[in-house]
Amino acid sequence: MKTFIRLLLVSLLFTNILLASGGISGGGIANIPQGQDREKYHLGKAVFNQEITLEKQPNININDQDERLEYLQGSLPNTEKRRVNLPDLSGKLTEEQLQALEYFIQVRFNIKLPEKKKDK
Repeated sequence: MKTFIRLLLVSLLFTNILLASGGISGGGIANIPQGQDREKYHLGKAVFNQEITLEKQPNININDQDERLEYLQGSLPNTEKRRVNLPDLSGKLTEEQLQALEYFIQVRFNIKLPEKKKDK
């Protein structure tokens, strides 16, 4: 009888070890990029979280920026839509900042944005 109980306990122990999950997963947040894209990601993150001061930019196509920012706003998860209002940034971003913001949103929220066509 003691041998049976020991065998049962050992088998339960090994079963629990084999079926263990190994930890808690990240929950859908993408990995931060390495190399050159890391700077772009962090600039986009700073713009998204409004950690940098933005001033009105001269010689910027405000309609184009407004359209791109509204599309980004619509692409965000509902919790983020309530937290940030990206169209408010229209006219205040340089092209580099806007591209970094688009890149950050693509990576952070795993969103595919349409490719831009190059005008010749």
